[in-house]
Amino acid sequence: MASESRGDRFSRGLEILRQIGGENFDGPINALAETSADLSRFTVEYPYGDVLSRPGLDLPLRQLCTISMLLADGSAQPQLKFHIAGFLNAGGEPNAIVELLFVSVAILGFPATVNAVGIVRSVFAERELSFQPIEPKTGDGVGRGWTGQDMLDRLVSGDAQDYFDRFAGTAPDLAQLSIDFAFGEALAREGLDHQAKLLAIIAMLAASGNRNDALRLHLAGAFANGVIREEIIELLIQLSVYRGFPSALNAFSIAQNVFALGVLPLKVDIPTPVDTESRSDRLERGKVLLAKTSASSGDAVVRSFDDIAPDLGRMIVEHSYGEVFSRKGIDLKTRELTACAALAAIGSATTETPLRVHINAALNVGASHEEIVETLINLIAYSGYPATQQAIRIAAEEFAKRDQSA
Repeated sequence: MASESRGDRFSRGLEILRQIGGENFDGPINALAETSADLSRFTVEYPYGDVLSRPGLDLPLRQLCTISMLLADGSAQPQLKFHIAGFLNAGGEPNAIVELLFVSVAILGFPATVNAVGIVRSVFAERELSFQPIEPKTGDGVGRGWTGQDMLDRLVSGDAQDYFDRFAGTAPDLAQLSIDFAFGEALAREGLDHQAKLLAIIAMLAASGNRNDALRLHLAGAFANGVIREEIIELLIQLSVYRGFPSALNAFSIAQNVFALGVLPLKVDIPTPVDTESRSDRLERGKVLLAKTSASSGDAVVRSFDDIAPDLGRMIVEHSYGEVFSRKGIDLKTRELTACAALAAIGSATTETPLRVHINAALNVGASHEEIVETLINLIAYSGYPATQQAIRIAAEEFAKRDQSA
């Protein structure tokens, strides 16, 4: 490509953009050109003309990887919407987009996933797409630990035992939850092509940054389970477009080590309990806690995703509230204050609504305005003034709403 003219790269990029963007595909770059013609040209030449036009991955799979990277970003909603629509324009199936959200639950958490549901919903509505919601899982959920161990073998390779040992001694329940829920439920679903799932996981981890150990295990897992070296390289080149060269170069360094070691067997030995709680037990406990902290109906939360994927709502209530928030190690007020701190520290667009929810939940379980404000001000040294100021603004708005309703 070094000998190509700028015009060749631009023309090739414009054709890829046409396939992804559909009607009015050049509207955004034309608008951008009014302010910066050079940036408009760069946007076509490099991402589309140099990278997305490469032959190593087909265009729908590239789009799925792009969506995965943007989900990890957390604050690129217009671009996320554009590329979700672009995935469909490139021939991708709607079900694959929805199944990708379950991968996001395990790798990125619920805020990024729930925020994306609204975007998916709007894309489907604008296209007047007749979408049949993903059927919820059946069964009592007791055997998910065995399923999780099987999925671990299909998605991870190398010394996973060392990875788990580094936190399992301090938090043994975390290791078990990782197997039971992340691998046994969210990642165990069969609705997404296995190659796509492996690449999506790598894309999310690499785009998140500072996930080196997990990224190494999943790169090795992909390499051992059917994804070829060239496909991984293409994904990481694409990462340079959507999360920058530093992220791409860091991920390449890890991939080089994985390639040098070759295909590795999985090394892990985490006992699976013979008996675990049923899904209905976890769900009922989650509903009770949700009503107590947020004055919300668990049934309503479960049903709020019926048009896309009912299991997402069930997972929020059953796993987040029924398994995690209901733990006895700290009291509810402390738990809600730590949730506020965590969400405010992330400070992305995807965490704004959950922050509002947990500010109100903290008030519901006895936290004062002052305690919430002090929890957020404590972030100054760790997250900076802009993130703290934004969180305090959100808190002030929620306080005012409650005062008005009172």
